[in-house]
Amino acid sequence: MDRGLQEIVDSLSLSLGRPVLIDDAELRPLAYSTQFGELDAVRTASILGRLAPDEARVALFAEGIRTATAPVHIPARPDIGMRARVCIPLVGAGRRLGYLWLFEDPPVTAEELRQARAAAAEAAALVGPDADAQLVRRRHEQQLVTALLGDDPEAAAHELDEAHYLPLRPVRVWVAAPAGPAGEEWSAEALDRLRARLAAKQALCAELEQRLVCLAGERGSAAVLEALGALTSPRALIGQGDAVEHLRDAGTSYRRALAALRVAAHEESGTASWDALGVERVVTALPDAALEDLPEGLRKLLAGDQSLVRTLEAYLDHAGDVKRTAAALSLHRGGLYYRLRRIEDVAGVNLHDGEDRLLCHLALRLARLSS
Repeated sequence: MDRGLQEIVDSLSLSLGRPVLIDDAELRPLAYSTQFGELDAVRTASILGRLAPDEARVALFAEGIRTATAPVHIPARPDIGMRARVCIPLVGAGRRLGYLWLFEDPPVTAEELRQARAAAAEAAALVGPDADAQLVRRRHEQQLVTALLGDDPEAAAHELDEAHYLPLRPVRVWVAAPAGPAGEEWSAEALDRLRARLAAKQALCAELEQRLVCLAGERGSAAVLEALGALTSPRALIGQGDAVEHLRDAGTSYRRALAALRVAAHEESGTASWDALGVERVVTALPDAALEDLPEGLRKLLAGDQSLVRTLEAYLDHAGDVKRTAAALSLHRGGLYYRLRRIEDVAGVNLHDGEDRLLCHLALRLARLSS
């Protein structure tokens, strides 16, 4: 009779007299022994949290385990609570299915490695079908998200409802993109980490137009933001859409999440929510090319002396109140009046005219979003 995964782990643990653990390809625990000593902080955290801590994932993947074909000896990392260990890859049909782990205390012998590799091969045969089914499911989820947020929302919403996805309403959409230059692996790795952190069918993750997209119930907002906020190398910029009651309306939340993402790129936190946007709700709907349609004087001002640009922004943000603007800029009133005259001369505007002030304010906001 074929052995189950837990039986493989327990048998090998008894034979070697040391803890044995098996993770899937995303470092989520699948089976672990309970005999022979204490687990380290990293393994304890992964069992309790159903996923390896982020600093451990970075450290382990940096050792090359995702491409290794032979056992990898990984040194201890006391700074993150990780003991030395050996990783034996689980490989099937040319795909990485997971990892078998042995703690190296005492060092693992050649005979122990032989037994562990045999156990890993047996485990891979069991994990393979589940991994295949998961791959098929994720491809289908990607198709459903693309249709839901694209050209066939009614059919996709019906299919998701029938399959009991996203049962908590209202639903929000989040969009994330790397805050800086990112390698080719960033999106795939980030998507794997998101899926591993979020409950199955309670959240739906995909990649659209080189951005990460996540749909979840409003009550799951904290978990989604925590998962997105944990993405690193580089960190993720996050745009949060508004809440909608029906899945067929998720496209509206997606569009508004994209608007919030444009604003997030200029926020220190790297996060913005549609609910908190003011005039940016309108400005984000304008294309970057709208800057080219501004009057020549305004374009000259925006591209020139930035002290004048900052003065104009402060003046408009304080509703033309000279006293408050001067205080905000630490300027004497005379100095402020001089700058305001220079702004009018360069931009060709009258700051006492309501339409000119509105045009200047919109131009400043658009320039900020386009920088």
